[in-house]
Amino acid sequence: MKLENRVAIVTGGGSGIGRAIALTFAREGARVVIGDIDLTAAKKVAGEVAQQGGGALAVEVDISKQAEVKRMVEMTVAEFKKVDILVNNAAYLGFSLEHRPFIDTDEGEWDEHINVTFKGTLHCCKAVIPYMMEQRWGRIINITSDSAKIMAPRGEALYSGCKAAVAGFSRCLAGELARYNILVNCVAPGLVLTPSVLKTRAPQWQEKVVKSIPLRRAAMPEDIANMVLFLASDEASYITGQHFSVDGGIVTS
Repeated sequence: MKLENRVAIVTGGGSGIGRAIALTFAREGARVVIGDIDLTAAKKVAGEVAQQGGGALAVEVDISKQAEVKRMVEMTVAEFKKVDILVNNAAYLGFSLEHRPFIDTDEGEWDEHINVTFKGTLHCCKAVIPYMMEQRWGRIINITSDSAKIMAPRGEALYSGCKAAVAGFSRCLAGELARYNILVNCVAPGLVLTPSVLKTRAPQWQEKVVKSIPLRRAAMPEDIANMVLFLASDEASYITGQHFSVDGGIVTS
């Protein structure tokens, strides 16, 4: 198994891409901490992991709050004795609720995006890095978006800006941590049929996007999870500071 004896934290692990990553990691031998602001959802995924015979811990966490992130990491180490892998998947998806141009947004909305999507990533990295440095092994995979690379649809300026900030931060962090054998990479999904997308995006909109995808289909959460699994494994031991699109061919460079 690719992640045997590894311990992973997956934020936003209670649904969608995060859930798929948690289940994929567990099938490959990892013990998984499912961090989510929705504890009920996190516990449900932890139960699914247990049904597979894996070890899991559900933790309620608001990643915009540094103290809660620190507590999640301390709980991880108390339960599993270490932390090897961090997947920063949780993000603020305000654009899914209202497709409003930037000029119609306010500072409160800016803060929601920045505090969760960008600062939340910073909080999680800051909390796990000391453990990874001590053991001189670690994998940090940050989930960004194709919207950080291309001109995103109307209403996604704040989301895109924060995802681009995560990508830039990740590249520099990879350089800082390489000497400790801590690898930092980003995975940028395109259209993924998660529960939130299916709930907030009209079928007509989905069909229009699919027509622009060379592979002519949207991704399933497992498509993203498979790439994250590769980057978390020893098979990717010579890859760091990279930003991989998993989007069916929309972004090709």
